[in-house]
Amino acid sequence: MKIGVVDAGTNSFLLLMAKKENSGINYFFDTSTIVGLGHLVNGKIREENLKKAFEVIRNYKALCQSHGIEKIAITGTEIFRKMDKTYFQKISEGFDEVRILTGEEESWLSYRSVVEDDNFSNLKNPLVIDIGGGSFEMAKYTESEFRFESIPMGAVMLTDRFVKEYPVAHQLDDVDDQLKVYLSSIPSGPIVSIGGTGTTVASIIEERPFDPTVIHGKFLKIEDLAELLEKMKKMSLEKISKINGMEKGREKIIIAGLFLIVEILKYSHASGLYISVRGHRYAVARDMLDGAK
Repeated sequence: MKIGVVDAGTNSFLLLMAKKENSGINYFFDTSTIVGLGHLVNGKIREENLKKAFEVIRNYKALCQSHGIEKIAITGTEIFRKMDKTYFQKISEGFDEVRILTGEEESWLSYRSVVEDDNFSNLKNPLVIDIGGGSFEMAKYTESEFRFESIPMGAVMLTDRFVKEYPVAHQLDDVDDQLKVYLSSIPSGPIVSIGGTGTTVASIIEERPFDPTVIHGKFLKIEDLAELLEKMKKMSLEKISKINGMEKGREKIIIAGLFLIVEILKYSHASGLYISVRGHRYAVARDMLDGAK
């Protein structure tokens, strides 16, 4: 059986396709498109971004059809937890499985996407972080208990609230006091970053377009991340958009996303973090295939 999973997020919509094989699960197609739903106007989704969302969904459905997908699911995250549910109802029309994930569900599925991945089997009780557009999630097993936090501070939200011009320079300095409330008790241990912020930063450091075979499992040192952050704070938006490895459409929010990563590492006293190109869609796909008749 071939299945597809659409992850409808605050900034990006992602599509994963997978099928069961004798050797296990083959995740044979994975793509991402910047939609930008989180850039709100007076608390409402912009009409042009909503149109982009419907266009991306149509394209994803066509891709699934061309690959012979038999069942397709869609999950909504932070933006759809906050907005009028009719937005998600319209976007999810025609899908076989539909659900808006709670913060806990998203964190648990994201955590599983890492610990069920052989690339990270050597890490003991990793802290899994996901820097999203509207929030960032942290998940970890501590003393046989799963713990998660969904922090209402994401790359899109911080950019819209604090960044008024480029270069960004010191515009994010005031965010640190707010982060202390959430990060003062962050657990120690190895950290794995999932999501577009981490993969884009890794691609920039590699100075090459996104290539999952190169960056999946890569370890990024905090000093290299902090140096990149300070460098990008001095750059114009145009210059940021032309950096080798920058995902088109992410240039406006990448500094805020990288800022969050560096702050998390500082508070956890970690020397760096690992990059995963996966996310909760991988655990959703596994559950769909495991439950298939």
